[in-house]
Amino acid sequence: MSIKIGVLFVMSGPMGGYGKHGSQAVQLALEEINGHGGILGRKVEAIFEDDKMTPEIGVEIVDRFINKDKVDFIIGPTSSSIAATLTDIIQKEKKVIVFTQSASSSLTDAMFNPYLFSTLSNAMMHSRAGAYYMASKGYRRWMNIGPDYAYGRESWSWFIAKLKELQPDVEVVGELWPKLMEKDYAPFIQKIVETKPDAVWSSLWGNDAVNFVRQALETGMFNDVRFAFTDGAALETLIPLGKDMPDGIFASARYFFLFPDSALNHSFVKAYFERFKEYPDYMAQETYAGVYFLKAAIERARSTDPQTLIEAVEREPLAWEAPEGWKIMRKEDHSIVEGVVWGQTVFSEQYGFAVLENMESIPPEQICRTPAELKAVRENYEKRMQEKKQVSLE
Repeated sequence: MSIKIGVLFVMSGPMGGYGKHGSQAVQLALEEINGHGGILGRKVEAIFEDDKMTPEIGVEIVDRFINKDKVDFIIGPTSSSIAATLTDIIQKEKKVIVFTQSASSSLTDAMFNPYLFSTLSNAMMHSRAGAYYMASKGYRRWMNIGPDYAYGRESWSWFIAKLKELQPDVEVVGELWPKLMEKDYAPFIQKIVETKPDAVWSSLWGNDAVNFVRQALETGMFNDVRFAFTDGAALETLIPLGKDMPDGIFASARYFFLFPDSALNHSFVKAYFERFKEYPDYMAQETYAGVYFLKAAIERARSTDPQTLIEAVEREPLAWEAPEGWKIMRKEDHSIVEGVVWGQTVFSEQYGFAVLENMESIPPEQICRTPAELKAVRENYEKRMQEKKQVSLE
């Protein structure tokens, strides 16, 4: 009997590229795994669904995955807002889900439960990395623009808190919260121009980042204000912008295809390009790594049973190698330990879009949860379970 994985991402509309890359990565990983005998001798297959960036649709898909398709595991979704609606469902149904694109840190903190695992660096890690990277630049007056939901709010909160620790003279001069998939950024751009900050932290991503940059170019704003885009090095932003992406933008992504300079990364980029005729974006690599996490976890557990797998992963940290380097899954919060790369944009004639130069990897010990934070995650979960148990007894 095969091992079934249910995959849900946004696969249509302006953010559909994220799901396309994620789905392609699953296909590539399964072709490799099945070509080498599967997992524990069993073939692995995947079912793909488009959640259309809608929580209600995401819930319907997961219900169908579990009760009709009888999947063993779930991978996805893209949006943290949809992921948040799934946490109670997967715990109730005792089904393991792997978040490979949803980056809200609250998923493995306030909403943590043992059936969820996150295999990508989350908003907290990216934001803390950005703070370490930007603190040395000396910009004092900071402003924020980010999507008005959990990911955007958390990104700014983690960034500015860490930056103030590292650079106490920092001053916040404004916060802007456009809705996700905003069409008209003119009022927000005008506010930045009027406020004249030294630098702006932006967690806009995908098509939102593309639209913002294109509309801002008309004002010349990038000549006067420095920007740090926490997701700006995603190819879903860089490729559509092409030559329009200004040079010198501080940017990061959860993976950039030119880093690291390793045999495994070169092999992955080559295989992905040959298979799909495009370079892998971060959501491709992170989802590819998520599939291989499941492989490593199943092989350690010698079973696909959810509880057996969870116990096997929590027995000791699980390390597995991905194109971006080694990832380590912690038992305390089911999040990974890894560094985060930042750099500056520069247009590349070779690729036809901006790439990162002067790349710097911020080490995990500076950006991951501290022992005290990890302890709080587990204590919070245990407290919630005790409260639920008490209610059921009353």
